[in-house]
Amino acid sequence: MPLSEYFIRTFKKYLGKHGKRILSIAKITGQKKVKIGLKGLYWFYKEYSPNYPRLEYLVKDILNDKDELTKLNALGIRLVKIDHEIYIELDIKTLENILKLSD
Repeated sequence: MPLSEYFIRTFKKYLGKHGKRILSIAKITGQKKVKIGLKGLYWFYKEYSPNYPRLEYLVKDILNDKDELTKLNALGIRLVKIDHEIYIELDIKTLENILKLSD
């Protein structure tokens, strides 16, 4: 299974718990995009492979693989680094679509 798929599974678990709240706040404040800290996903990560016992190992390899990044970008999901921290950036429409698919 592609690394990006492991990441998406974890992200969907996170959004299952926090997604509606994030979307609501973003809409109320008029945000066009949201950034979600990668650390927020740690509790939702399941070790999918012995090579990736922790989420940050998985993300490190995704960041170093253009094909995997392209797969995430095609879904409207970007991984961005700000002040040595990694964030997930996506627009509100993408967030709404992911939440609809997760229901």
